[in-house]
Amino acid sequence: MSITGDPILASDADFDVTELGKRERNKLDKQRRIVAAATALFQEKGFEDTTTAEIAAAAGIGAGTLYLYVESKEELLVSAFVNVAGEAWTEAFELVDGSANVVDQIMTLLLHVTDHHEADRRLARSFFKELPYVSTSGRVGTDEFTDWFSKRLASLLDDASANGILDPEVPKYTLAFNLYSLWQVLMRRLVTDRIAYDEMATQLEDAVRVAVWGMRPEA
Repeated sequence: MSITGDPILASDADFDVTELGKRERNKLDKQRRIVAAATALFQEKGFEDTTTAEIAAAAGIGAGTLYLYVESKEELLVSAFVNVAGEAWTEAFELVDGSANVVDQIMTLLLHVTDHHEADRRLARSFFKELPYVSTSGRVGTDEFTDWFSKRLASLLDDASANGILDPEVPKYTLAFNLYSLWQVLMRRLVTDRIAYDEMATQLEDAVRVAVWGMRPEA
């Protein structure tokens, strides 16, 4: 899946691999192996305990070669997040019932991805603890992902307006961005064991209801 357009995240569906030259195919293969190796090690050991040397060895390349493809371990964490989270969000959007009330639509979306991250708590902890503090270059990837998600959710909210279950005057992108931000805050608390899952889900639904308070036509 390609979210940002970075070739390290691209899949075969994004272009015709047969049209690439041998050199480009080899480069793409190494990029994919590096991200896959990093993701697996972050799952196994966590971000802090994984070294770039281990990632290079798992990808079958030299330690120096790794830096021809990425600038830092942080950049690999961002790439892993975009791949893993992008797949989860794409699945979640497909589960939403467009005829349901807007709170239920949003909760279906957010809880599906919450459950996805809960199934791999160590990797999720790396994402939600480390990504807010990545360097400037890493933030480009996370910002692009947030923009992708916000636009996707804004499209869902546009459909809700068209179906008469959300005020058409609501700024959809802003609402989507705010919902994603509040979900991230609660996810950070969940994966760092500061809150139990059931409490998180309750607080999330309450927050979603507050976010759309007065934005439904009947309100």
